[in-house]
Amino acid sequence: MKRLLACVLLPMTLWSCSDSPKALIRGTFTGFAGDTVILEEITSRERRMVDTTVTSAEGDYKFRVKFTEASPSFFNILCHGSSIPLIVAPGERITVNSLCNLSCNYTVEGSDDSQLLKEFNGFYTKSVATLDSISRIYVETPESEANTALRRTLREQYVQEYYRIKREHIGFIISHASSVAALYALYQRLPNDMWLFNEKDDLIYYQIVADSVASRYPGFSRIKALRKEITERKQTLELADRLQQAALQDSTSFPEIALEDHTGKLQRLSDQKGKVILLDFWSVKDANYGIQNAEMKELYTTYAPQGFAIYQVSLGDVKAEWIETVNRQRLPWINVYDPRGSAGMAAMSYNIQSVPANILIAKDGSIVGRNLFGDALKNKLTEQFY
Repeated sequence: MKRLLACVLLPMTLWSCSDSPKALIRGTFTGFAGDTVILEEITSRERRMVDTTVTSAEGDYKFRVKFTEASPSFFNILCHGSSIPLIVAPGERITVNSLCNLSCNYTVEGSDDSQLLKEFNGFYTKSVATLDSISRIYVETPESEANTALRRTLREQYVQEYYRIKREHIGFIISHASSVAALYALYQRLPNDMWLFNEKDDLIYYQIVADSVASRYPGFSRIKALRKEITERKQTLELADRLQQAALQDSTSFPEIALEDHTGKLQRLSDQKGKVILLDFWSVKDANYGIQNAEMKELYTTYAPQGFAIYQVSLGDVKAEWIETVNRQRLPWINVYDPRGSAGMAAMSYNIQSVPANILIAKDGSIVGRNLFGDALKNKLTEQFY
């Protein structure tokens, strides 16, 4: 009797006296009677099915979860092609109810982390849809004198929305740094974005989350993995800095690229030496390429007379689609195609892992910027010419 009482009174205790930490997930999916419900765990290595059940006539279901460590884990509840993401910690009793559309119309109680995850996903899904909508309208609006003002307005709206999303994204992480939901948010990216903010500043947010979550879950394996990633990224940045310093000391050369343009003519990057060169990597598969190319057109019109060149490399595209896009958009700079995509020498020579990406090369051949977009690119070009 005393032993049983002690088990019940453990602070923040697990609801079972078993040696294995556990949690309970249950709820009602109204309108889903006799349907299969799957509980899936998402580890750092894989997705794996944990359990299955069938809803009752009223739509009720229940899962009991065992943990291998006394730390939270990520789960999905799957039913009828819909997915409800959860962050489940040992000892929690979580209730997830839904009506009709499971992934969009659900409530979660008993897990603050899961509630924050729902809040973040709602914001991010809506934000991405807004960007896609602006980009689609822009691409579908033909270039003409009559549409000039509209296309400029759409570009401005896109940029404003993009940076608003970035600010809210980072604000969420900072505001909820001790939540496992912030750990999830660290790895979410807008379409074709490589970084949360930028290559260097991302490490600051990674470190904040690592320290804050570790204060709640000292032995959390995902935090150990995050700290390892932080260390590896710092080493990569230090190597990149050393290479850039070496390039500054020997500014007579940069890695050569020699590829054919859309007319079949061989174009060498080195032929642009002596100019300020924007080496841009892109893909027509990127839904935002129309707006990005339009921004570069404005910069090219302004600075080309002063010695500005753009050497644009298409990666991962169907050649015919790339040629059609270059002709349709009437891109005035050098545009080449690498059939090997990210596995080609062009991408490998400049450590390009995803698009869009760019390298800014000064007149003396030194690399003075990487992954500069929007105002950051404008400001850097101003430095080069004034």
